[in-house]
Amino acid sequence: MASMIAQSSPRTAVPVALPCAAQPSGAQKPPPIRTRRFGIAMRITLGLSVMALLVVLIGGVSMSSFRLFRAEVTALSTSTLPEVITSAELHGSLQKLVAQLPQLAAAGSTPQRRSIYDGLVTELDSMQLLVARMRGLMKDGDTGDVERDRNIRLLEQTRSTLLILAATVADLNAEITRQIEYGDRLAEAARGLSRLAVSMESLPDTGAWAARIGALMARAAGATQLDHLSRLKGEARAAERTLADLARLTGGAPDPTGQMMSTVQEELFSLLVAPGGLFESAIDRLQARNRAQALTGQARVLVETVERSTRALYDSIRDQSAERTGALAELIADRTRTVMMLAAASVILAVGVHFIFRRFLSSRLVAMNRAVLARLSGGDVRNGQDPVPIPVPVDGDDEITDIGASIRYFIDEIDRRQRALADNERRFRDLVEGSIQGIVIHRDFHPLYANDSFAAMLGLTVADVIALPSLLTLVPVEERQELIDNYDRLLDVGQASRRRRIRARRPDGGGLWVELTGRRVDWMDGHAIQAVVVDVTREVEAENALRQSRDAAERALGELKATQASLIQAEKMASLGQLVAGVAHEVNTPIGITITGASQLQTLIEELSDRHAANALKKSDFQRFLSDGMEMAALILSNSTRAANLVQSFKLVAVDQSSDERRPFLLRDYIDELLRSLHPTYKARPALTIAVDCPAELELDGYPGALSQILTNLIMNALVHALDPEQPGRIAIAAHPAAGDMVELSVSDDGNGIAPEVLPKIFDPFFTTRRGSGGSGLGLHIVYNLVTGRLHGTIAAESRPGEGTRFTLRFPRITAA
Repeated sequence: MASMIAQSSPRTAVPVALPCAAQPSGAQKPPPIRTRRFGIAMRITLGLSVMALLVVLIGGVSMSSFRLFRAEVTALSTSTLPEVITSAELHGSLQKLVAQLPQLAAAGSTPQRRSIYDGLVTELDSMQLLVARMRGLMKDGDTGDVERDRNIRLLEQTRSTLLILAATVADLNAEITRQIEYGDRLAEAARGLSRLAVSMESLPDTGAWAARIGALMARAAGATQLDHLSRLKGEARAAERTLADLARLTGGAPDPTGQMMSTVQEELFSLLVAPGGLFESAIDRLQARNRAQALTGQARVLVETVERSTRALYDSIRDQSAERTGALAELIADRTRTVMMLAAASVILAVGVHFIFRRFLSSRLVAMNRAVLARLSGGDVRNGQDPVPIPVPVDGDDEITDIGASIRYFIDEIDRRQRALADNERRFRDLVEGSIQGIVIHRDFHPLYANDSFAAMLGLTVADVIALPSLLTLVPVEERQELIDNYDRLLDVGQASRRRRIRARRPDGGGLWVELTGRRVDWMDGHAIQAVVVDVTREVEAENALRQSRDAAERALGELKATQASLIQAEKMASLGQLVAGVAHEVNTPIGITITGASQLQTLIEELSDRHAANALKKSDFQRFLSDGMEMAALILSNSTRAANLVQSFKLVAVDQSSDERRPFLLRDYIDELLRSLHPTYKARPALTIAVDCPAELELDGYPGALSQILTNLIMNALVHALDPEQPGRIAIAAHPAAGDMVELSVSDDGNGIAPEVLPKIFDPFFTTRRGSGGSGLGLHIVYNLVTGRLHGTIAAESRPGEGTRFTLRFPRITAA
């Protein structure tokens, strides 16, 4: 509502066109102008001819003097003085830069660093602008000046040094950013180390292992304070060796203590030497600090260079300004004497001209002016009678006579137009009073005028609006200061303000939203503010309802995404559970045989012991025991080895699938381990063949867990969707290096294939052709996300119904971090 306070609308001012050129019916015609007579103009021209000759002579002398003076003043004001001011500003900006540069190097937090860096960039940009301005000033100056050429060279040196300094400051800012980031990571790792130390107090007594763990943690905490990069890296390598030795101690400890020790050791490995751990963060922070110190030193050298250049430039420009100012002072003193003499001659000439003009011109013009003023005031009052209009004198036969006749005509025309203007003003007031928009005029927030629409908007009458002590009472307290500032700005500038929307309230307590604009107008001998107010309460309520609907839709989308993420995680756990069930079933057989063999061997040993105790042991009994015992031992060893291999393969694949650890591995060996873990799921298909074509020396550096999940899902997808259990089938896995240090991996089958209308949708989430048979539609979606996200690669599918399907993956051999 307080836009009335400071705003007005272009819609408020309705221009009224007054007829100027058109002559209404009944208007008087202007008097004719007579020519070719020896009037006052000819007489004055003749009298002034002599004065003109003298004036031309004086003017020539004066012009020659003042032209030189003006040239010197112009050169001083447009070139020398701006150069001095600009060079002083350049030197002042450099001092600010010098003060802010150490603060950037010492910044300890991201907001502090960003604030200081923004200030430095602002100062550098300001200095570049000042250099460009100085260069433009010097180019506009005299050419061929040796001193000016020297100053231009200093400017070019300053400009190039500032460019290098700006790049150095940007590099310094980047290093400080990394130093702060690595410091935060180091602090987080230190806090994790403290939490681990507290959790170890609940462990049972583990002897030397606990002592070495405590020593390692203490040594790691002390290593973060090292300022020597080589020593810090040496500490990191020592920590890795210590962790390797602790792993061997952990392997011999019985469960559950051994399992807890292993968990502590893995967490300590993650905190200390894993990527992003304590040692790596400390090394990165120290390297960033060393680079920042080098860049700070370089920046100081560049600042000193700029300091020398700007100081030399300022001294040179100041000396030139002093020389030019002295020369200008001498010129002023010399030319002042000449002008004083010419001024005395001009005064004498003006006295003569005064008497001539008074005789032929001014006395008649005074009489004409008196008549005009009396006519405008209503007439001349004489002896208490009614005012009588004094006619404008038109006696004589010269130009003044014509002027009198013209003035008389224009006075009559002004009277007629004033009457027309009053009619137009009355019509304009009727238009404003009937406007559907609220219009109010106020000064210092006190209403001076308001139309009916504005009063109805507030639920008041026009008289009630005018009686309000201040329009600020219609506006919330928190918005009043802004409206006061806008009011002052409108009074100073005078331009119409932009349309804006605010919240207001009626005197009865009801609230409303209004849209208003304002402008400055002249009202009752002073400036005031005219505002146009439109009630937009319904529009605001509709916008709020639309915004609430949008927020509800966004919340629903967030819940849908969270549900999708939980389903994807459930799919991964289900795949891992299926693998566990298959391996457990496969391990049962060798373990059962091992138990049977061990039981039989125990029976043989008891029989041999009984016969030996009864002194009935024969050589043939002993030989039979040796033969049967060797057979049982061989049976136990072969089946135990088989079970151990199955467990080892499952452990490797399962750990990789359930963790995001990155490590180097041989692709062919890893595929073989994965197929060994998956063998229980397809061993019931004797007609199935799985062929692997991969170089044995092909080594990857990446995430084996992601690759295991991808191959598991593709193989299980082929077993479930493509191949019939009763029919022969073949799955081929092929991998080979590709150009650009890439790896191409393909998984193909000769099964049923995929229909053309289904093929574009197979990677979509929740799409499945076995909705009623347990399919979730997330298997290939997980594959797509792992290939494109974790492995930074691509995946494509080719299929023809009845001929099989081929999935082709391309990803870097060394996965980017």
